[in-house]
Amino acid sequence: MRYLSVLGLSVAICFASNRVSAQGDSDPGFSSVGALRTAAGLAITDEEYENQKVQLSVGTGFAKGEQDVKLVIPQLEMRIPALEMGYFDVRLPMQATTGDLAHIWGLGDLTVTYTHFIANPEGWSFQFTGGGLFGMGTANQTDGKTRTLPMAYQSSLGSTDVIVGANAMFKQYVTIAAAYQQPVFRYNDNDYIRSTPYNDPLYSNSTYEVGRRLYRNGDVMLRVEGHYGGTRAGISAGPLAMYHLRNDLYMDRQGYYHEIKDSKGFTLNLAGNAFLRFGRYASFKLDVSAGIPVIDRDAIPDGTKRQWLVIPRFTYFFNQRTLLY
Repeated sequence: MRYLSVLGLSVAICFASNRVSAQGDSDPGFSSVGALRTAAGLAITDEEYENQKVQLSVGTGFAKGEQDVKLVIPQLEMRIPALEMGYFDVRLPMQATTGDLAHIWGLGDLTVTYTHFIANPEGWSFQFTGGGLFGMGTANQTDGKTRTLPMAYQSSLGSTDVIVGANAMFKQYVTIAAAYQQPVFRYNDNDYIRSTPYNDPLYSNSTYEVGRRLYRNGDVMLRVEGHYGGTRAGISAGPLAMYHLRNDLYMDRQGYYHEIKDSKGFTLNLAGNAFLRFGRYASFKLDVSAGIPVIDRDAIPDGTKRQWLVIPRFTYFFNQRTLLY
């Protein structure tokens, strides 16, 4: 009952946060992978070393984005142990988007990372993550009438990005994580611009961010997180800060790039996770992650602005320990 109470309280806190009115988030993907995601540090201190088991996870993200766009994001994740003290993570989402311009769905961007961990239950533990986000589209989805939609509706960023980062955890109390994500190949083919040629008041009066042929720049993040609970149930929560390093660019219809004013800058989110492990040998885990922004930058043209985000996830741990050498 103690563990159920902890989980229930945490889930209630996560969902209660949805009522907060704010803008921001602006996560391009790196804060939810490998050593960088919430509660990432807890597993390396477990007696059975959770990260040394093959894992299959199914989750669904629910969010409200720019201009009150509603998003439902089912995603499949797999973790495969490797090299005795490491693991590969693979994540592939889908995205259904509903707003005043359209209701569409599409394949999200594939994320593949490798994480190496150094466990020391008596003191500090460390994890190091490297990998990439692979854009599975060119961000040019239309509303079915040949009109390209803003980036807030696009399921892909239209780029391939490099991700590197690490975390450090002191015992089972506090985790500090830092990371860098940088686009290296850009193939964003979005054609949305506010001065649309379509004779459609809904489009010509639109206040969505301009993202035509978006040239997106890099981000850095810092997460500080406290933990409470045990190996069967617990909660993690803390601030998640991100800084977009330079103003992004968009291309006008004459082929010239222009800076998107105030797209460079700082975003601060509050994020957390609650989990419960159950079943024989703790073979199953149910967890809920949630986040809300409290400080944001003025312009987030890549469509990653979120007013709130909640992700329930179910994970199965295969009993057979699988290592790749």
